[in-house]
Amino acid sequence: MRPFLAILSLCLFSQICAAQITMETERGEEGNMEIYATNSTFIPYTILLDYSELTNLTSTGSSAMVVARSGRSKVATLKRTVENQATNMSYTYSFIKGDYSRKSRGETVYLIPLPEGTIATGIRMTHIENRLQPKEENMDYVGVSFRFGLPTEVVAPRKGVVSEISMNKYSDKNNLDFDRGENFIELFHEDGSLTKIMVLSPGSEKVELGQVVFPGDVIAESSGEDYNSGFHVRLANMKPVKDGSTKLKYEMTPMKFFSKEGVSDVAEMQEIVVVHPEEVVTAEMNKKEKKAYEADN
Repeated sequence: MRPFLAILSLCLFSQICAAQITMETERGEEGNMEIYATNSTFIPYTILLDYSELTNLTSTGSSAMVVARSGRSKVATLKRTVENQATNMSYTYSFIKGDYSRKSRGETVYLIPLPEGTIATGIRMTHIENRLQPKEENMDYVGVSFRFGLPTEVVAPRKGVVSEISMNKYSDKNNLDFDRGENFIELFHEDGSLTKIMVLSPGSEKVELGQVVFPGDVIAESSGEDYNSGFHVRLANMKPVKDGSTKLKYEMTPMKFFSKEGVSDVAEMQEIVVVHPEEVVTAEMNKKEKKAYEADN
């Protein structure tokens, strides 16, 4: 009987794969195969297993999406089909941050990530492909931008765990429309999605990796003075989904924001006055967190 084999495939978005997710396969009871994932981070990752060989093992298909929690956990069990016959398995895997399997408990409304009273202009962002003069316009949703007149603090738009911080990029360019080197802070949410808050002043972060933040908490200082559009902050919410049979990708989810003018998904450019209503701030808090918030306010 040949040994089973697990082959590491390229991780998406050029992340340091080996340091985040590692996989092991063990033979379980009754000849079953058990796949374990070790996640060295504090947030879950979605993994796509792509089976290249399954001998005498039962699977629902040639690939499977699973979730690796923090630490070591069993992510899949493949049962032996026929007793007293050899089993064998080969697979590759890829992974990205986030949990595809979690569901939202209801409609999520975001704070505009600026201090209360700020007057901002909200505008839906356009896909980068549209700046390259394509034959057809790419209408895929890629997030929202809020423009404002003066430098200010940037706050968390909803409850989340700080899952990534990239705040060391300094630009020497002017009149920018887009910059791949934008500073950002990323939050992981209980519904399995991630929100990226971009165009932040380098080195201005007020939070740490793994910290839980609540709507209205200051996370950084604003930037954008080197852009044609001036000071602004960009947001994009994303969640892992399967892209074909052997790939994972992030699907961008339209966000709804609360302002003095009401709730809007910012489908059209509009001027907005920022407010932080208690019902939005506390919407995703648990009982203990709400009690602490009420005591402080």
